[in-house]
Amino acid sequence: MASNMSALNPDRATLNFLNSFPEAVRKRGEHIQEEGAVTQIFGNHLFIQGRVEDKSGVHRTTLRLQGNRWFGSCSTEDDETAGAVMFAAMLERLHRGEDLPESPNEFDDTPIVDLIEEKLDRELDDKEAEFVSKVEKRYRRYVIEGEIHDHDMVRLNPRWEIASYEPLELWPVPPGDILEFWNYLAYAFYKKKLPYAEFMECITDLEGVQRRMHDWEQEREVAAWYDRIESVNDRPPQEIPHQIEFRLLSTINEARVEAREEGEEEWTSLREKGEIERILKLFDAAALRMDAASRILWEHFLRFSEKSGETYLDLEQEESCRFMNLLFHQKELAGYLVNLDERPFKVVDKKLSWICDDDAMDPNSFALQLVTMSGDFVSHSVRLLPGRTELYQSDETVFPGPPRWLEDTEIMPRYSIPKSVIDSLEGVEFLRKIGSSLPPSMKRRVTDLDLFPHFKLWVEQGLTAAETEHLIVDVKAFEAKGRREEKLIKAGWDLIDQKPVKGKALLRFAREKLYPVPSLLSEMGLTYDEKLEAFKGRITKQFPEKFAEWIESMPDYLELDIEQKLKTILADPVTAAIRFEVVNQEIDWFDLRVVIDVDGVNLSKAQIRQLVAARGGYVRMDDGSWMRLEIKLDPDQRDAVTRLGLDPFDLSGETHRMHAMQLADPKAAEVFDPKAWKRIKDRARDIQIDIKPDVPDRLNAQLRPYQVEGFQFLVYLSTNGFGGILADDMGLGKTIQSITYILWLRKNAESDTKMKQLGPALVVCPKSVLDVWATEAGKFAPELKVKVLRTRDDLDLREVREELDILVLNYAQLRVCGEELNKIRWLTVILDEGQQIKNPDSKAAKCARELNAENRLVLTGTPIENRLMDMWSLMAFAMPGVLGTRAYFKRRFDKRKDPSSQNRLAARLRPFLLRRTKGQVAKDLPPRTEEEVFAGMDGIQEELYKAELKRIQKALLGLDSDEAVKKNSFAILQGLMRLRQICCHPGLIDPKWLKEESAKMNALFYLLDQLREENHKVLVFSQFVSMLDIIKTRLEVESRPFNYLTGQTKDRKGEIEKFQTTKDPSVFLLSLKAGGAGLNLTSASYVILYDPWWNPAVENQAIDRTHRIGQKNKVIAYRLLTRDSVEEKIRILQHQKTALVTNILGDEGFASNLGMEDLQFILSHGGGDDEDMTPPPPKPPVAKKAAVKKVTTVTKVAKKAAKKATKKAAKKTPKK
Repeated sequence: MASNMSALNPDRATLNFLNSFPEAVRKRGEHIQEEGAVTQIFGNHLFIQGRVEDKSGVHRTTLRLQGNRWFGSCSTEDDETAGAVMFAAMLERLHRGEDLPESPNEFDDTPIVDLIEEKLDRELDDKEAEFVSKVEKRYRRYVIEGEIHDHDMVRLNPRWEIASYEPLELWPVPPGDILEFWNYLAYAFYKKKLPYAEFMECITDLEGVQRRMHDWEQEREVAAWYDRIESVNDRPPQEIPHQIEFRLLSTINEARVEAREEGEEEWTSLREKGEIERILKLFDAAALRMDAASRILWEHFLRFSEKSGETYLDLEQEESCRFMNLLFHQKELAGYLVNLDERPFKVVDKKLSWICDDDAMDPNSFALQLVTMSGDFVSHSVRLLPGRTELYQSDETVFPGPPRWLEDTEIMPRYSIPKSVIDSLEGVEFLRKIGSSLPPSMKRRVTDLDLFPHFKLWVEQGLTAAETEHLIVDVKAFEAKGRREEKLIKAGWDLIDQKPVKGKALLRFAREKLYPVPSLLSEMGLTYDEKLEAFKGRITKQFPEKFAEWIESMPDYLELDIEQKLKTILADPVTAAIRFEVVNQEIDWFDLRVVIDVDGVNLSKAQIRQLVAARGGYVRMDDGSWMRLEIKLDPDQRDAVTRLGLDPFDLSGETHRMHAMQLADPKAAEVFDPKAWKRIKDRARDIQIDIKPDVPDRLNAQLRPYQVEGFQFLVYLSTNGFGGILADDMGLGKTIQSITYILWLRKNAESDTKMKQLGPALVVCPKSVLDVWATEAGKFAPELKVKVLRTRDDLDLREVREELDILVLNYAQLRVCGEELNKIRWLTVILDEGQQIKNPDSKAAKCARELNAENRLVLTGTPIENRLMDMWSLMAFAMPGVLGTRAYFKRRFDKRKDPSSQNRLAARLRPFLLRRTKGQVAKDLPPRTEEEVFAGMDGIQEELYKAELKRIQKALLGLDSDEAVKKNSFAILQGLMRLRQICCHPGLIDPKWLKEESAKMNALFYLLDQLREENHKVLVFSQFVSMLDIIKTRLEVESRPFNYLTGQTKDRKGEIEKFQTTKDPSVFLLSLKAGGAGLNLTSASYVILYDPWWNPAVENQAIDRTHRIGQKNKVIAYRLLTRDSVEEKIRILQHQKTALVTNILGDEGFASNLGMEDLQFILSHGGGDDEDMTPPPPKPPVAKKAAVKKVTTVTKVAKKAAKKATKKAAKKTPKK
């Protein structure tokens, strides 16, 4: 040993440390070091940290140099083992020499950074190096302290929740190196669905960790259940709750709460805090049963005791007396408040009062005596219990009584007061205040008089600036016969004058009516002005209305002296009659002007216009007075004018161009000149209103009753040469109603020479629904030839005129192709989602207005009340002129300035707009409706899909039988899963594609936009939590309200409650599995299935989250599918194969039912060399309606899961 030591050349301190151990310990330590059991060591010349692993276990040791001596510690409690471990660690340090690592972050002597860079075959950038540094620091801390905490994890991912300050349990056995340490951290992030740095994948083996963790996690779960069971088994039997009752025992000096528990005969006074705390503990544990009165008394007492810190009521204290007042006013406590004789206190209504009389004992004093209502003298002291209504407590009875006048709460029955004090103005006023009678000897000398407040009000100009005006109020108080006058100033009431009295007469003035005056002045914001010696307040625009309300609220006894100008505010409004003149007529159009005739007042036209413009409000006239105008219209007339959409207050002199259909209301006759009304009535009679054509035979569908009415409305518009708006709620079938309408137009054109010259129908819609129109037309009107315009070059005017029935294009193409489109006179132009032209200055709106069309129709689900100006732009296309010019419309339909403008606009639109909500047509709807909505991929998404499809086709080329397909079902599922993820969003297979567009994501938000406009709630389901995260991120960016529920959601009930109760048009994101049993989300009536599930039963369960008991609305479900993709093919197979539809085994069950032909069909289209797999012609799918699904944000977890399917796990290098 000595020769070995000299070879290592230890310093003196190290040599002393090694020699300090006994011989046996030194030999064992040397053996440990030679066997390589020191599995980890790092440090410097002052500090060493080591780990030893031998047959006795894993031990950690720390050695520190302090001064010239080494000190050590070890994790084991056995002294000999601890010594051997410390000796071995120091010996290992000497053997390592300069090769001793300074940190524990090396793996098999290779720094972790070097290992990562070797795996990546590149250098780490600054951000990546910083992340590795954070991991190293966490590992160094773990090695030193043997623990890791939430606050360590949050350094690596800010979204890690700090739940406690206790050490985390992340591994079954401590990690042996930093690589193992990192893999445990990565697994912890994976379990919480949290991302970590992507570049760390090269040293991450989640599958390996998961295998190691599986048994440990299962053991922990079993142990946890045993702990729960043991705690239940060891729990003593639950004690039976027992009865208790409370009462309060009181004298006039103190009161105590007493309790009597079950089985006891005697009451126990709650004197000690410990006793109160014992009962409180039982009370909080719901172990007590008591009647309602006892509970009231107990809870009141607890509150008093907590506030005062006392266990009894000392009635010398004000607070205790007030508490007693509270108790005696609780009628429920009758019988529970008792006196010393244990008899309940009598709480009576008969008041005590004071009388003042000559004092028989002292001729120089008056006696103030407390008496009962019957006049009996009270003979003993009582306790005053102060409150809003004073109570007086005697030994047995509690009385109401006179106002308080003493500080003390113990009231003597009799007080002696010097006569000179009472025989004064102040003395007699005191007796009046406390409700006492006058002494008989003074009654003839005292006269009681009332003081009444008086306001003098006027307007004064130029107090603070030349143009400013103020209301001035001079406030005084008078006795009715003028015997006293007072004035209110800043300091209070000031005596101005009092008439002298004869002899020893005394005047006593009642001031009760003066008390409300200050608060009345503050209501008008009036303040005292020393110079004016009066109160003032500035006159603003709102002054007349406020002043009128203020004067109306004055008490009857207050006298008012109001100057004439101010009196005009209180005068009745000037009345006026209204009539409409027809100044011009062009066929169906009438130009109207409003005429107002004012009764009994000589006013100029400008003044009348000013009064009308104020809409019943006050107008300041030239002479400084105020005036307001009231239009004389009985309820029927006012209702008729409102239904016409006219404003009776419009005196601009401008004419209102109105269509005969807008004016044809019988009740409107009274406000029209008789001749003008006849002209309107005659013209309206020529308009065909009751048009009910049969539904065209060529329609391949059965319309619901409300859809038939919608079709007939469109025919009514066309028959009369009107344009209009169909504004049904989303999901009610605006498209099929429009297709029925086009069929009717085509049939009419066949028998009309003029109509034959017209071109086809033009449909303009958002890009995301181009194919919806083609699909719906092909389904419901297969004879119509439909073309979807893909590019500008596809527009062939000859083909359009001669071959097509419907041309479908999007709004961007309308802007680009406008000039070409204007060369055709269209049979009809239909703008789907017409709110796209809500901005009248947009190029799309201008191009739409310039289109040459025989008929014009707008489809929108947006309610009229959202934005009134939008409606002008829509009607400027559909029915130009019906709402006047843009400037005319802006002046007359601004709901911020005129709340009735919305109703007037609705009246103007009534002949040309039809809107039905889902609730209104609920009786015609099935309990639930499903629709399929298709989205077409392009760009990066389409490229990725084709590349992946080609890869799978090549990988599966060798499969030549159904049996081979079944044997490889897992590989097939993996491939199909990646294709489905690309259909959802490219970012699901690789986060670098997160910023790329997804056709389905666009379709989802197109639907969400419509539903939000219509104020609907919607559920969005996806089987991919990472997809929900993508959608969530976009909702957050766009500040849209949403709720989120997956299997990881902790407050499941809270999320559901928030969604169910909010009134906002909210979105609820749910994973298909988390949104399973136990959910009842009946506040939503729209469901979007973002991606199709292998098993339709799971989708049905998702839809049933809304369609169940408690749902008052009909449910509409949208299923989002990607055109020409695996999703569409699987949907077709689901319709065909009963086994698939009814299978409940999930993914594996689906794959096991796939045959060779099915696989060829699924993988047949979308890119690659399709000639190797010729698909069988699919059987026609069952006709179904479609549904929409929602988009979410990717987490790194999904990314990692996708990568693991194609990448080998990083292998851990064995330890030395």
